[in-house]
Amino acid sequence: MLVIGDAKCLHCGWVTGRWVGPKGAPLTVSGLRGESGAHAAGPEELIRCGRCEGPVFLDDASLVNSTYRLRRIRRLREQIAALDAERDRAA
Repeated sequence: MLVIGDAKCLHCGWVTGRWVGPKGAPLTVSGLRGESGAHAAGPEELIRCGRCEGPVFLDDASLVNSTYRLRRIRRLREQIAALDAERDRAA
């Protein structure tokens, strides 16, 4: 289950950016979306505030209700079925 929310600084209250990731996962840089002023060495590092380098928390978190993944899976299944049918005709 995916959640989305604002990565907000505990010290100064500045919003570093929007974060999307699995419920209960640590707030890493790889989950940030859009503009970010986060201070971190790599994508798996924890997010730090872009203003004061303080720790951040997920504010206004909500569930992501997106059908994108389901549509993509359905499309891939259709492509695999078409390839299998084509292979059966060629054999």
